[in-house]
Amino acid sequence: MATPMTATQVVAQLKKWGLKYVEIPGWATHNRNSKGAWGPVHGFVWHHTGADVKDARSYAGSTLYNGLSTLPGPLCHFSIGTDGTVYLVGWGRTNHAGGGDPAVLAHVQAEDYSGQLKPTRGNSNGVDGNAHFYGVEIQYSGSHEMSPAQYTAARRLSAAILSFHGWSERSVIGHGEWSSDKWDPGYAAGKIMQMPTVRADVKATLAAGPGKTTPPAPSKPAPSPAALTVQAIADAVWAEPLVSPTAPPGTNATRAAGTYLRWQDQHHAEVMRKLDDLTKAIEGLASAITKS
Repeated sequence: MATPMTATQVVAQLKKWGLKYVEIPGWATHNRNSKGAWGPVHGFVWHHTGADVKDARSYAGSTLYNGLSTLPGPLCHFSIGTDGTVYLVGWGRTNHAGGGDPAVLAHVQAEDYSGQLKPTRGNSNGVDGNAHFYGVEIQYSGSHEMSPAQYTAARRLSAAILSFHGWSERSVIGHGEWSSDKWDPGYAAGKIMQMPTVRADVKATLAAGPGKTTPPAPSKPAPSPAALTVQAIADAVWAEPLVSPTAPPGTNATRAAGTYLRWQDQHHAEVMRKLDDLTKAIEGLASAITKS
C-alpha cells in the first residue's frame, strides 16, 4: 500500500533510471479522478496495445491520451515505443486495468505468491484496478515479441517505480494475471509471455540499480596527408582483417561461394591500393633523403 507518486516525482525517477521519455502536453493533470479513487497503489500492470504502431508519439498523444468512444482516456500512465522511448500519457486514475480478481490484488499487496497468477474474475465481477495500479501500454500487437529496446525500457521503468515505493518484483504483473478477460502482454519465445520470467528480469534490473550512462568515446580525427607515414600505411595493410562476410540465412552454396569470391576481389583490390600507396610513400621518402 502506498500513496501514488506525484508527476514531479515520477519524472525524477525516469531521469534517475536513465529512461528516454517524452511528455504528452497536459499529461500531468490528465486523469479520471472525478470518476473514482486514485490510490492507494499496490503495483504496476503491463499491457500491450494490440497493434503495431508506426508513429509512437502520435498514438500516445491521440488514442492513448483521448481514449475510445467506449472508453475515455487516458488509457494508461506510460506507453513505450519500439525504440524504447517512454511516453507520459496521464497521471492519476486512468482506464487501463479495469475490473480484476480481489485474490490477485491481495497477493500483490502482500507481495506473497510465486509463479503465474491466475485470475478467476474480470471486468464484470471484479474489483477496481484503476484505483490501485500504475499501468503501461507497450506499443506492439502482442502476436510477436516486443522489441529488445521496449523490453529493456519496460524493465527499467518497472524498477524506477518499484525502487521509489520500496516494492519487490512481485508488484509487477501482466494484465492477464489481473483480469480473467485479458491475456496480455503479448508473446515471448513463441508463447504467451511468462510473467515469472519477466519478474526475474525486473528483479535483476532492480538489483543492478540505476547505473550511470557511459559517455561514448571521442572519435579519432582522420589523419592528415602529412601524417600518413610509411609505417602508418604498412600498419593499415597488415591490420586488414582477413574474414569473409557471413552469407545471408537461406543462401545456397553457389551464391555463398560467389559472395565470398566477390569479397576476395574487393579485399585484394584494397590491399593492392594500400601497397601502391606504400610504394609511393617509400619513393617519396627516398627522394627526400637523396635531396638532403
